Amino acid sequence: MDKPHAKPRQRRKEARPGEILEAAFEEFAQKGFAATRVDDVALRAGITKGTVYLYFPSKEELFVATFKEMVQPTLDLLSSLATNPKGPAMDILRAYFRFVYDALVHDRRGRELLRLLLADGVRFPELAVRWHDEVVEPINTRLAAVLDYGVGRGEFRPVATGELPNLMMAPAVSASIWRTLFGDAYAMDLAAFFDGHLDMLERTLIVSRESDGR
Repeated sequence: MDKPHAKPRQRRKEARPGEILEAAFEEFAQKGFAATRVDDVALRAGITKGTVYLYFPSKEELFVATFKEMVQPTLDLLSSLATNPKGPAMDILRAYFRFVYDALVHDRRGRELLRLLLADGVRFPELAVRWHDEVVEPINTRLAAVLDYGVGRGEFRPVATGELPNLMMAPAVSASIWRTLFGDAYAMDLAAFFDGHLDMLERTLIVSRESDGR
């Protein structure tokens, strides 16, 4: 026997956190963390301020939940790629960074999120700490696992993984900032930029035939 469909009120309640985060992102992107009021988030979402606080106890928690919601697909993809990896490690990195460029460089929302963090992270260091601990560090840990996997299978040169994940991410961050700052006035060839980024990684990481004696 088929399960009964959720009632409209139930579906609305289940969707509400996502609707609040959508509204919060637009408010934060337009006004920044300091100037955004929970009242305005509630108004944009079509609910009361009390309902916002029912799901998110403070504006800081709302902000953190907003950026975590946006980056969660990236974290999930990297987790799936880094857990029990199979095949060439370079193929794993290529798949991951293609997703990163789509989310951080091509998508306006990703660019807005980075701009927002750069602008408000300086004034509100506690937000920068949360971003590091809940997003940057998990990403770096998973990237380091992929590097170790590549080294273990003899594909990558032995590398010190300490700061390498940050270096690997730097071109994508640079491309996102460039698009945000210059837009179409000084448009970059993103396809060529992406290929150059991955080529640089390959030249840095891949064990060459000459170096391994083959």
